[in-house]
Amino acid sequence: MTNRIKEFKNMVDHLTDVPKKVIDKEKNVTRSSPYRQKYHVESESGTLGDPNGFSYFNGKYHLFYQWSPLAYSIEPHYTQHGWKHLTSDDLVHWQDLGAAIESDTKYDRYGTYSGSAIPENDKLLMIYTGNTWINTETKNNWLRVPYQVTAYMDKDNKVHRGNDPIMEGAISGYTAHFRDPKVWKKNGEYYAILGVQRANLTGTALIIHSKDFKDWNLLGELNTKYDSLGYMWECPDYFELDEKGVLVFCPQGLKSTGNEYQNIYQTCYLLGNKLSLPDTKFSTGDLKELDHGFDLYASQTMSSPDGRRILISWMGLPETSYPTEKFHYSGCMTIPKELRIKNNKLYQIPIKELDTCRVNKQTIRETLKDEVYHRKLRQAANEYDFTIDFKNSNAFIIDLFADEEDQRRFRIILNKKKSEIVLDRSKAGEDISIAYGTTRTLDYAMDNKINVRIYTDTSSVELFINGGEEVFTSRIFPDKSQSNFFLTSIGGTTNITGQTYEMNGQG
Repeated sequence: MTNRIKEFKNMVDHLTDVPKKVIDKEKNVTRSSPYRQKYHVESESGTLGDPNGFSYFNGKYHLFYQWSPLAYSIEPHYTQHGWKHLTSDDLVHWQDLGAAIESDTKYDRYGTYSGSAIPENDKLLMIYTGNTWINTETKNNWLRVPYQVTAYMDKDNKVHRGNDPIMEGAISGYTAHFRDPKVWKKNGEYYAILGVQRANLTGTALIIHSKDFKDWNLLGELNTKYDSLGYMWECPDYFELDEKGVLVFCPQGLKSTGNEYQNIYQTCYLLGNKLSLPDTKFSTGDLKELDHGFDLYASQTMSSPDGRRILISWMGLPETSYPTEKFHYSGCMTIPKELRIKNNKLYQIPIKELDTCRVNKQTIRETLKDEVYHRKLRQAANEYDFTIDFKNSNAFIIDLFADEEDQRRFRIILNKKKSEIVLDRSKAGEDISIAYGTTRTLDYAMDNKINVRIYTDTSSVELFINGGEEVFTSRIFPDKSQSNFFLTSIGGTTNITGQTYEMNGQG
């Protein structure tokens, strides 16, 4: 714990307390990175983490995220943490409004942790966890004290705080790992779900309730069929869709089983009947992974004005080092996705607004018989939409970010014969978290035709199978020579039809 507190010795309340030359230096280092994304949200420096307060208010989409812009500053090093604020008309092109909340009160001194927001008339109501540490009577025995705090943002995008916390410290029967409230409104009353750790060091969630967003009471623990599922649940997000209840969350500490739970931490979901209130019973099917790639965590959803349920996630993982850190930044957001329920599964579909980024459409119609299709690309930011007919073949390989000889590449294997989809980033570029492996495999029975939709950016790949039935999200860090893609038919003849597009950036 002492090392954790040392990190905050050069802590500042506000970014404006830091000399401008230090901030400019950090931004310049980050700008020099060869891995900057073109149409994904990134921080101008430092760390980007969990999406927070994702909402639609006052005619705009609002996205906040965990933000430490000086995390990699040196000589001198500064620590500053808060919520970054972005707004958008279309969920694709974002305007940076700077810091919305900074860790400058006694309730969030050591971190403005994750939270959420809900529009109410002329206010955006906000709720988040403030993280603090106190030094107990035993020397250097630091104790975490979480606070659950409310605030609101007005129509001028100014956040107002000053409320006493609605909950202070840990709850009897649970540890101080108690955070990440996600709020919703039902029948005119407010509810929020928070991740927590039981005293026996297993994870779960708690439900709290308020009639006025001021006075809150504890309804109890989320009642699921899982009495022991990891050691902590982070970033829980409950919502209702198509008369079903859905919980998206991050159960930390799941043990790898076969091809499941291969990352350091997972994002999963439970789908079932609507949450019963006030008794908190949630009857669901089995736990499913939300994403089968290498790098997805901390998702949050919101309801759009036209009624869609939109999800966005942090494309990164806690306690994981990425090659961008040498350029003094890490983390980005995924593309936003529309959620739908089909066949008792949660489908994730790239939002239609992304189509506005498309330029330079090219059509592909190829018949490959144990041979290779090759194209050199003008840029890394592209969309691919293919229908693959391998009725007369065993497998199909897509190599993205490949060099001329196809020796360095990010490989996707659609193996119909083995009924599996494999991602292989072992030769894609700089190493990332290799202790957790360089391939990901999903058992997936394939028909003779499969639709594959892929969004690539300078340092990421997002793969959608059959209309978003299965999704794979991955960071990769190739070099400039990796500007080709290859298509390969294995064990017979494969027909490929579809389109490719170049994707414009946010500017």
